[in-house]
Amino acid sequence: MKNQIKYFQKLFHDLLNDYGRVFIIVKYSDRSAIGNRGFTDEEKEKGIIMVFNNENHKSLQWTEDGSIIATLSFGAGNRREDCFLYCDDIVALYSPDAMVRFERWDLRVIEDAMNEPERPEKFRNRKPPASKIVTLANFRKKPQ
Repeated sequence: MKNQIKYFQKLFHDLLNDYGRVFIIVKYSDRSAIGNRGFTDEEKEKGIIMVFNNENHKSLQWTEDGSIIATLSFGAGNRREDCFLYCDDIVALYSPDAMVRFERWDLRVIEDAMNEPERPEKFRNRKPPASKIVTLANFRKKPQ
């Protein structure tokens, strides 16, 4: 299990015990599931915020890799849905009561690397001109 997830679990339980509710932001992927309901089109694009409180957290289970299995209620009729939230789809955790927000930086690093623009063709194999290279030999202390 990743260290970020271990910290995430501890923070989750601390906030839930101290403040009574915790929000988890989950991004859409095929690895996460929300019962028969599934993700709406808007949730697929923006993600979903799951609310855990003193009443619904009893069914919560953490898997060895840090994924979450829980039964949560959705909609006006509070229809219960079995949820599986894959560990890498869990983006952030926050508690407005504690004024705390924890975002997973390990996911952000991966996304930033994937979104990094490619260097233009004319700059790919460019090497600095020899006149701009300064050797450190001139600045080193000379042995006496």
